[in-house]
Amino acid sequence: MAVLGKRLAVLGTVFTIALASNVVSASAQQVNAKAAGFSDTGKLATFGLYNNAIITDQLNLKRINADYVFLSNSPDDPFDHVSGSCFGGAVVKNMQVQGGGVCSLKDKDGAPFALSYEITEIKNGIYSGNWAILGGDEKWSTAKGSGTWTREPLPNKHLSITTLLGEVTF
Repeated sequence: MAVLGKRLAVLGTVFTIALASNVVSASAQQVNAKAAGFSDTGKLATFGLYNNAIITDQLNLKRINADYVFLSNSPDDPFDHVSGSCFGGAVVKNMQVQGGGVCSLKDKDGAPFALSYEITEIKNGIYSGNWAILGGDEKWSTAKGSGTWTREPLPNKHLSITTLLGEVTF
Protein backbone atom coordinates (compact mmCIF):
# COMPACT_ATOMS: atom_id res chain seq x y z
CA MET A 1 0.00 0.00 0.00
CA ALA A 2 2.93 2.35 0.68
CA VAL A 3 4.16 1.81 -2.89
CA LEU A 4 0.73 2.82 -4.27
CA GLY A 5 0.79 5.94 -2.10
CA LYS A 6 4.23 6.87 -3.45
CA ARG A 7 3.03 6.38 -7.04
CA LEU A 8 -0.02 8.59 -6.46
CA ALA A 9 2.12 11.29 -4.83
CA VAL A 10 4.50 11.31 -7.81
CA LEU A 11 1.59 11.41 -10.29
CA GLY A 12 0.22 14.46 -8.47
CA THR A 13 3.61 16.14 -8.71
CA VAL A 14 3.94 15.27 -12.40
CA PHE A 15 0.43 16.59 -13.11
CA THR A 16 1.31 19.90 -11.44
CA ILE A 17 4.58 20.14 -13.38
CA ALA A 18 2.86 19.26 -16.67
CA LEU A 19 0.32 22.06 -16.22
CA ALA A 20 3.15 24.58 -15.98
CA SER A 21 4.75 23.62 -19.32
CA ASN A 22 3.92 25.13 -22.73
CA VAL A 23 2.99 23.39 -26.00
CA VAL A 24 3.71 24.96 -29.41
CA SER A 25 1.11 24.50 -32.14
CA ALA A 26 2.22 23.29 -35.60
CA SER A 27 1.04 21.01 -38.40
CA ALA A 28 2.48 18.01 -36.59
CA GLN A 29 1.16 17.27 -33.12
CA GLN A 30 3.65 18.49 -30.56
CA VAL A 31 4.84 16.26 -27.75
CA ASN A 32 5.57 17.90 -24.41
CA ALA A 33 4.70 15.36 -21.73
CA LYS A 34 6.09 14.34 -18.37
CA ALA A 35 5.87 10.88 -16.90
CA ALA A 36 6.10 9.42 -13.47
CA GLY A 37 8.36 6.40 -13.77
CA PHE A 38 8.41 3.56 -11.29
CA SER A 39 11.11 0.88 -11.16
CA ASP A 40 11.11 -1.65 -8.34
CA THR A 41 12.98 -4.78 -9.36
CA GLY A 42 14.01 -7.59 -7.08
CA LYS A 43 17.64 -8.19 -6.23
CA LEU A 44 19.54 -9.98 -8.99
CA ALA A 45 22.85 -11.72 -8.38
CA THR A 46 24.91 -9.50 -10.67
CA PHE A 47 23.14 -6.15 -10.59
CA GLY A 48 21.95 -5.96 -6.99
CA LEU A 49 19.24 -3.50 -6.05
CA TYR A 50 20.64 -0.53 -7.95
CA ASN A 51 20.47 -1.84 -11.55
CA ASN A 52 24.17 -1.11 -11.93
CA ALA A 53 27.04 -3.56 -12.44
CA ILE A 54 30.44 -2.01 -11.77
CA ILE A 55 32.94 -4.07 -13.74
CA THR A 56 35.89 -1.69 -13.29
CA ASP A 57 36.23 1.98 -12.37
CA GLN A 58 35.99 2.73 -16.12
CA LEU A 59 33.27 0.21 -17.09
CA ASN A 60 29.68 0.12 -15.77
CA LEU A 61 26.60 -1.68 -17.07
CA LYS A 62 23.22 -0.12 -16.31
CA ARG A 63 19.86 -1.84 -16.55
CA ILE A 64 16.91 0.40 -17.34
CA ASN A 65 13.40 -0.87 -16.56
CA ALA A 66 10.46 1.33 -15.67
CA ASP A 67 6.70 1.73 -15.91
CA TYR A 68 5.37 5.11 -17.03
CA VAL A 69 2.25 7.28 -17.04
CA PHE A 70 2.62 10.42 -19.21
CA LEU A 71 0.64 13.60 -18.64
CA SER A 72 0.55 16.82 -20.64
CA ASN A 73 -1.11 20.18 -20.25
CA SER A 74 -2.75 19.73 -23.68
CA PRO A 75 -5.41 17.11 -24.49
CA ASP A 76 -4.15 17.26 -28.10
CA ASP A 77 -0.69 16.02 -27.09
CA PRO A 78 -0.44 12.45 -28.48
CA PHE A 79 1.36 11.38 -25.27
CA ASP A 80 -1.29 12.75 -22.89
CA HIS A 81 -2.34 9.80 -20.68
CA VAL A 82 -0.01 7.34 -22.45
CA SER A 83 1.14 4.50 -20.19
CA GLY A 84 3.33 1.43 -20.45
CA SER A 85 6.75 -0.07 -19.82
CA CYS A 86 10.25 0.55 -21.12
CA PHE A 87 13.33 -1.59 -20.85
CA GLY A 88 16.90 -1.49 -22.08
CA GLY A 89 20.45 -1.04 -21.01
CA ALA A 90 23.54 1.11 -21.23
CA VAL A 91 27.28 0.65 -21.19
CA VAL A 92 29.32 3.45 -19.60
CA LYS A 93 32.93 2.99 -20.63
CA ASN A 94 35.65 5.59 -20.10
CA MET A 95 32.98 8.20 -19.28
CA GLN A 96 31.17 7.61 -22.62
CA VAL A 97 27.65 6.15 -22.75
CA GLN A 98 26.15 3.83 -25.34
CA GLY A 99 22.78 2.13 -25.14
CA GLY A 100 19.05 2.28 -25.50
CA GLY A 101 15.92 0.20 -25.47
CA VAL A 102 12.25 -0.03 -26.39
CA CYS A 103 8.88 0.87 -24.87
CA SER A 104 5.53 -0.89 -25.14
CA LEU A 105 2.85 1.79 -24.66
CA LYS A 106 -0.90 2.42 -24.94
CA ASP A 107 -2.56 5.76 -25.59
CA LYS A 108 -5.58 7.13 -23.71
CA ASP A 109 -7.90 5.23 -26.09
CA GLY A 110 -6.07 1.92 -25.51
CA ALA A 111 -4.32 1.81 -28.90
CA PRO A 112 -0.93 0.06 -28.55
CA PHE A 113 2.29 1.38 -30.03
CA ALA A 114 6.04 1.06 -29.56
CA LEU A 115 8.96 3.41 -29.55
CA SER A 116 12.70 3.03 -29.39
CA TYR A 117 15.05 5.20 -27.40
CA GLU A 118 18.74 5.91 -27.50
CA ILE A 119 20.79 7.08 -24.52
CA THR A 120 23.21 9.83 -25.49
CA GLU A 121 24.30 11.09 -22.08
CA ILE A 122 24.26 10.34 -18.37
CA LYS A 123 25.30 13.38 -16.35
CA ASN A 124 24.81 13.84 -12.61
CA GLY A 125 22.41 10.88 -12.60
CA ILE A 126 20.21 12.38 -15.34
CA TYR A 127 19.78 10.25 -18.45
CA SER A 128 19.03 11.90 -21.81
CA GLY A 129 18.72 10.93 -25.44
CA ASN A 130 16.49 10.54 -28.47
CA TRP A 131 13.27 8.61 -29.13
CA ALA A 132 11.38 7.51 -32.27
CA ILE A 133 8.04 5.83 -32.97
CA LEU A 134 8.48 2.22 -34.19
CA GLY A 135 4.84 1.57 -35.11
CA GLY A 136 1.59 0.43 -33.63
CA ASP A 137 -2.07 -0.28 -34.15
CA GLU A 138 -5.00 1.96 -35.10
CA LYS A 139 -3.81 5.58 -35.54
CA TRP A 140 -0.25 4.56 -34.58
CA SER A 141 0.04 2.23 -37.61
CA THR A 142 0.98 5.22 -39.82
CA ALA A 143 2.48 7.44 -37.14
CA LYS A 144 5.89 9.00 -37.60
CA GLY A 145 7.55 10.86 -34.80
CA SER A 146 10.68 11.50 -32.83
CA GLY A 147 12.21 13.81 -30.30
CA THR A 148 14.34 14.04 -27.19
CA TRP A 149 13.88 12.80 -23.63
CA THR A 150 15.40 13.23 -20.18
CA ARG A 151 14.96 11.04 -17.11
CA GLU A 152 15.73 12.44 -13.67
CA PRO A 153 15.64 10.09 -10.67
CA LEU A 154 13.91 11.17 -7.51
CA PRO A 155 15.67 10.72 -4.14
CA ASN A 156 14.18 7.29 -3.33
CA LYS A 157 15.91 5.71 -6.42
CA HIS A 158 12.75 3.84 -7.53
CA LEU A 159 10.84 6.86 -8.86
CA SER A 160 11.79 9.23 -11.66
CA ILE A 161 10.39 12.00 -13.82
CA THR A 162 10.82 11.58 -17.58
CA THR A 163 10.17 14.43 -20.01
CA LEU A 164 9.45 13.78 -23.70
CA LEU A 165 9.67 16.56 -26.30
CA GLY A 166 9.17 16.23 -30.05
CA GLU A 167 6.39 15.74 -32.58
CA VAL A 168 4.20 13.03 -34.06
CA THR A 169 2.34 13.03 -37.37
CA PHE A 170 -0.49 10.60 -38.13
